[in-house]
Amino acid sequence: MTRTVTHQAATLPLSVSPEEAAAIAVALAAQPDGPYAGDGRTALDKVLAALEPDPRRREGLVARTQLVRAEAARSRGVRSALEEGLTRRRVLVLDYRDGKGAASLREVEPHLLARTAEHEYLVAWCRERQAVRWFRTDRIESAEVTAEPAPRRDPATFGAPPAGDHHPTHPAGRALRHRAEAQRPRLVVLPGGRQV
Repeated sequence: MTRTVTHQAATLPLSVSPEEAAAIAVALAAQPDGPYAGDGRTALDKVLAALEPDPRRREGLVARTQLVRAEAARSRGVRSALEEGLTRRRVLVLDYRDGKGAASLREVEPHLLARTAEHEYLVAWCRERQAVRWFRTDRIESAEVTAEPAPRRDPATFGAPPAGDHHPTHPAGRALRHRAEAQRPRLVVLPGGRQV
Protein backbone atom coordinates (compact mmCIF):
# COMPACT_ATOMS: atom_id res chain seq x y z
CA MET A 1 0.00 0.00 0.00
CA THR A 2 1.41 3.39 -1.00
CA ARG A 3 0.71 6.46 1.05
CA THR A 4 1.31 10.02 -0.12
CA VAL A 5 2.39 12.49 2.51
CA THR A 6 2.31 16.21 1.78
CA HIS A 7 4.71 18.51 3.54
CA GLN A 8 3.81 22.08 4.30
CA ALA A 9 6.41 24.78 3.96
CA ALA A 10 8.06 25.41 7.29
CA THR A 11 9.02 28.85 8.46
CA LEU A 12 12.18 29.30 10.42
CA PRO A 13 11.97 31.68 13.36
CA LEU A 14 15.47 33.10 12.85
CA SER A 15 16.98 36.37 13.81
CA VAL A 16 19.54 37.21 11.13
CA SER A 17 21.81 40.23 11.22
CA PRO A 18 22.05 42.39 8.07
CA GLU A 19 25.60 41.09 7.51
CA GLU A 20 24.43 37.47 7.76
CA ALA A 21 21.53 38.14 5.41
CA ALA A 22 23.90 39.82 2.94
CA ALA A 23 26.23 36.79 3.13
CA ILE A 24 23.31 34.46 2.41
CA ALA A 25 22.20 36.65 -0.51
CA VAL A 26 25.71 36.72 -2.01
CA ALA A 27 26.15 32.95 -1.59
CA LEU A 28 22.81 32.27 -3.28
CA ALA A 29 23.56 34.74 -6.08
CA ALA A 30 26.99 33.21 -6.69
CA GLN A 31 25.48 29.76 -7.37
CA PRO A 32 22.91 30.42 -10.10
CA ASP A 33 23.03 26.88 -11.56
CA GLY A 34 22.71 23.47 -10.01
CA PRO A 35 20.12 21.00 -8.76
CA TYR A 36 18.56 23.49 -6.32
CA ALA A 37 18.88 26.60 -8.50
CA GLY A 38 15.13 27.30 -8.59
CA ASP A 39 14.80 26.91 -4.82
CA GLY A 40 17.89 29.08 -4.37
CA ARG A 41 16.38 31.89 -6.44
CA THR A 42 13.15 31.68 -4.41
CA ALA A 43 15.15 31.78 -1.17
CA LEU A 44 17.17 34.73 -2.51
CA ASP A 45 13.95 36.61 -3.28
CA LYS A 46 12.75 35.96 0.29
CA VAL A 47 16.05 37.09 1.81
CA LEU A 48 16.02 40.27 -0.29
CA ALA A 49 12.37 40.94 0.63
CA ALA A 50 13.29 40.59 4.32
CA LEU A 51 16.30 42.86 3.86
CA GLU A 52 14.42 45.53 1.99
CA PRO A 53 10.60 45.74 2.04
CA ASP A 54 10.59 48.74 -0.37
CA PRO A 55 10.19 47.24 -3.90
CA ARG A 56 12.25 49.95 -5.64
CA ARG A 57 15.19 49.61 -3.28
CA ARG A 58 14.87 45.81 -3.47
CA GLU A 59 15.30 46.08 -7.26
CA GLY A 60 18.64 47.78 -6.59
CA LEU A 61 19.68 44.84 -4.39
CA VAL A 62 18.62 42.39 -7.11
CA ALA A 63 20.68 44.34 -9.67
CA ARG A 64 23.75 44.08 -7.41
CA THR A 65 23.26 40.31 -7.06
CA GLN A 66 23.32 40.14 -10.88
CA LEU A 67 26.88 41.49 -10.73
CA VAL A 68 27.79 38.71 -8.31
CA ARG A 69 26.18 36.15 -10.63
CA ALA A 70 28.07 37.51 -13.66
CA GLU A 71 31.38 37.33 -11.77
CA ALA A 72 30.61 33.79 -10.58
CA ALA A 73 29.82 32.74 -14.17
CA ARG A 74 33.08 34.29 -15.41
CA SER A 75 35.06 32.50 -12.69
CA ARG A 76 33.40 29.18 -13.56
CA GLY A 77 34.21 29.71 -17.24
CA VAL A 78 37.87 30.43 -16.49
CA ARG A 79 38.09 27.47 -14.11
CA SER A 80 36.49 25.16 -16.66
CA ALA A 81 38.96 26.25 -19.36
CA LEU A 82 41.94 25.77 -17.02
CA GLU A 83 40.78 22.29 -16.05
CA GLU A 84 40.14 21.35 -19.68
CA GLY A 85 43.59 22.59 -20.72
CA LEU A 86 45.21 20.60 -17.93
CA THR A 87 43.19 17.44 -18.55
CA ARG A 88 43.56 17.45 -22.32
CA ARG A 89 47.13 18.84 -22.19
CA ARG A 90 46.33 21.77 -24.48
CA VAL A 91 47.94 25.19 -24.77
CA LEU A 92 45.88 27.96 -23.17
CA VAL A 93 45.60 31.62 -24.10
CA LEU A 94 45.16 33.71 -20.96
CA ASP A 95 43.97 37.27 -20.62
CA TYR A 96 46.00 38.03 -17.50
CA ARG A 97 46.29 41.08 -15.25
CA ASP A 98 49.44 41.28 -13.10
CA GLY A 99 49.72 42.66 -9.55
CA LYS A 100 50.16 46.22 -10.88
CA GLY A 101 47.03 45.95 -13.01
CA ALA A 102 48.82 45.64 -16.37
CA ALA A 103 46.94 43.41 -18.80
CA SER A 104 48.64 40.96 -21.15
CA LEU A 105 47.72 38.09 -23.43
CA ARG A 106 49.77 34.97 -22.61
CA GLU A 107 50.13 31.67 -24.44
CA VAL A 108 50.92 29.07 -21.80
CA GLU A 109 51.48 25.34 -21.46
CA PRO A 110 49.54 24.37 -18.32
CA HIS A 111 51.01 21.84 -15.88
CA LEU A 112 49.12 22.01 -12.58
CA LEU A 113 46.89 23.99 -10.27
CA ALA A 114 48.50 24.76 -6.91
CA ARG A 115 47.02 26.32 -3.78
CA THR A 116 48.83 28.17 -1.04
CA ALA A 117 47.28 29.49 2.16
CA GLU A 118 46.30 32.67 0.32
CA HIS A 119 45.97 32.04 -3.41
CA GLU A 120 45.42 29.48 -6.13
CA TYR A 121 47.83 29.39 -9.05
CA LEU A 122 48.04 27.92 -12.53
CA VAL A 123 51.63 26.69 -12.88
CA ALA A 124 52.47 26.89 -16.56
CA TRP A 125 55.28 27.39 -19.05
CA CYS A 126 54.87 30.94 -20.39
CA ARG A 127 55.87 31.14 -24.04
CA GLU A 128 56.40 34.90 -23.87
CA ARG A 129 58.79 34.68 -20.90
CA GLN A 130 60.25 31.30 -21.92
CA ALA A 131 60.04 30.16 -18.30
CA VAL A 132 57.70 28.60 -15.75
CA ARG A 133 55.31 31.13 -14.23
CA TRP A 134 52.82 30.94 -11.39
CA PHE A 135 49.65 32.71 -12.60
CA ARG A 136 47.20 33.68 -9.85
CA THR A 137 43.84 32.32 -10.95
CA ASP A 138 41.96 35.33 -9.56
CA ARG A 139 43.93 37.52 -12.00
CA ILE A 140 43.03 35.44 -15.05
CA GLU A 141 40.23 37.37 -16.72
CA SER A 142 39.60 34.84 -19.47
CA ALA A 143 41.11 31.57 -20.69
CA GLU A 144 40.78 29.91 -24.07
CA VAL A 145 41.70 26.29 -24.77
CA THR A 146 43.49 25.83 -28.09
CA ALA A 147 43.80 22.68 -30.19
CA GLU A 148 47.60 22.72 -29.84
CA PRO A 149 49.03 19.99 -27.57
CA ALA A 150 51.09 21.25 -24.63
CA PRO A 151 54.48 19.52 -24.31
CA ARG A 152 55.48 17.99 -20.99
CA ARG A 153 58.10 19.81 -18.93
CA ASP A 154 60.30 18.63 -16.08
CA PRO A 155 58.37 19.16 -12.79
CA ALA A 156 61.66 20.00 -11.05
CA THR A 157 61.60 23.33 -12.92
CA PHE A 158 58.24 24.39 -11.47
CA GLY A 159 59.79 25.99 -8.39
CA ALA A 160 57.75 27.40 -5.51
CA PRO A 161 54.99 30.02 -5.19
CA PRO A 162 56.02 33.66 -5.55
CA ALA A 163 57.83 34.98 -2.49
CA GLY A 164 55.24 37.72 -1.91
CA ASP A 165 52.43 35.24 -1.33
CA HIS A 166 52.17 36.23 2.35
CA HIS A 167 51.11 39.72 3.32
CA PRO A 168 54.39 41.53 4.18
CA THR A 169 52.95 44.02 6.67
CA HIS A 170 51.07 41.58 8.88
CA PRO A 171 53.29 40.03 11.61
CA ALA A 172 52.11 36.51 10.76
CA GLY A 173 52.83 37.15 7.09
CA ARG A 174 56.34 38.40 7.88
CA ALA A 175 57.02 35.36 10.05
CA LEU A 176 55.79 33.00 7.36
CA ARG A 177 57.83 34.81 4.70
CA HIS A 178 61.03 34.57 6.76
CA ARG A 179 60.40 30.90 7.43
CA ALA A 180 59.75 30.33 3.72
CA GLU A 181 63.00 32.12 2.84
CA ALA A 182 64.90 29.95 5.30
CA GLN A 183 63.30 26.73 4.04
CA ARG A 184 62.23 27.23 0.44
CA PRO A 185 59.91 24.36 -0.47
CA ARG A 186 61.15 22.17 -3.27
CA LEU A 187 59.25 20.00 -5.67
CA VAL A 188 60.79 16.56 -5.52
CA VAL A 189 60.24 14.01 -8.28
CA LEU A 190 60.18 10.56 -6.74
CA PRO A 191 61.70 7.61 -8.60
CA GLY A 192 59.35 4.98 -9.98
CA GLY A 193 56.90 7.40 -11.54
CA ARG A 194 55.29 6.31 -14.76
CA GLN A 195 55.88 8.26 -17.96
CA VAL A 196 52.73 8.61 -20.03
